[in-house]
Amino acid sequence: MKQNLLLSLLMLGLVAAFSTVQAEEEKKIYKYTDENGVTHYSETKPNDNYEEADLPPLSIVPSAPIKNSSSSKYVSSKQEQDPSVVEKFSIISPVNDQNIWGSGGKLTAEATPLTPALKENHQVQFIVDGKKHKAADASTQVFGDIYRGEHTVQAILVNRYNNKVIKKSQTVTFFMHQNSKK
Repeated sequence: MKQNLLLSLLMLGLVAAFSTVQAEEEKKIYKYTDENGVTHYSETKPNDNYEEADLPPLSIVPSAPIKNSSSSKYVSSKQEQDPSVVEKFSIISPVNDQNIWGSGGKLTAEATPLTPALKENHQVQFIVDGKKHKAADASTQVFGDIYRGEHTVQAILVNRYNNKVIKKSQTVTFFMHQNSKK
């Protein structure tokens, strides 16, 4: 008895699936070319100007869901998964306790380079001797009028739209020297 019921349900399901496929295959497309030479297509026949279109059968390919796996060999870091994630942001140059000679009072400061995804929403702002400078797209900036003595520099990653601080680098102390005149 259970086998007959199961077999009946299976047959009913197959008939329903076959009738749905058959109904989809039997859909008609109508076309009409207007006085300007423009061809219009429709699934319904809006008026007598439309005639059944002679089209080849449609080929339907079922889609497959995309698997989102964090263990994929193509995803190598959190930053590639989520571009807003900044794992490391630091000052690359100058290094802590560096002595800079003969620069003409110029400091070239460099922070961790930004990926293209980060550049879309973020900028780098440097603080030299406690003074904030204008945020810029470049991770390397040159500052003038840095005279002899001890100085500090820090980099800040800021959101370019609301100036919210995303990440701060370490503060680096460096020493500016000038060549002696003879």
